[in-house]
Amino acid sequence: MKEQHILTNSEVEEEIRLSGLQEREANFSGKILPFLILQERTLDTGLNLEDAIILGSLFLEKTEVKGKINLTRASIKDSFYCGLAKIQGDVILKSANVKGIVNLMGTKIEGNLDFAGLTLNGFLSLAKIDVKGDVNLKAIRVVDAYHVGLIVKGDAYLREAIITGGLDVSNSMIEGSLDMLKVYVGLNCNLVDAKISQTLVLKDSKIKGKLDLEGAKYKELIK
Repeated sequence: MKEQHILTNSEVEEEIRLSGLQEREANFSGKILPFLILQERTLDTGLNLEDAIILGSLFLEKTEVKGKINLTRASIKDSFYCGLAKIQGDVILKSANVKGIVNLMGTKIEGNLDFAGLTLNGFLSLAKIDVKGDVNLKAIRVVDAYHVGLIVKGDAYLREAIITGGLDVSNSMIEGSLDMLKVYVGLNCNLVDAKISQTLVLKDSKIKGKLDLEGAKYKELIK
């Protein structure tokens, strides 16, 4: 079996350059990348990483992306850092697998955030995120991560998030706590059949539509 090519940094940069000139998404679909470090940059196009394998971390901190980020079914062997970024389209990690944490704290997203079926190891932070569309965390799996002498709890943070549309966390499995302190949801909030091993925090949350907790399981509820 032919060994698959791992893209070099220069090949990655060339694709980003060409995509800008040709006014199309940077296409890394199905490719293998050693890592992707694009923090504090402005990208004139979206990023297509559908079915891609990233052998290290993905860094998009303080990055402005003038399009969507598509990581559908992608495999990230370390963590995904995308805090304080500005994304002009959707952010999609549908059915993706991340071996580390996912941190989008303080990021502004003009479209939807779709993490349905995502599995990650460690914590998920969507704290202080500002999403103009919907947030889909349906069937997400946030599991504890074990390092030498250290356990990173599988917590999900939506503290002080602003979600203009709806929030769906149904059928999710969160090994730690789900922290929705001071969250704002413009439409419905669906937690049907969510399994939260520790605490569900809804204190000071503002949910404009219906809050549905039918079948949800948690150790403690803080309202």
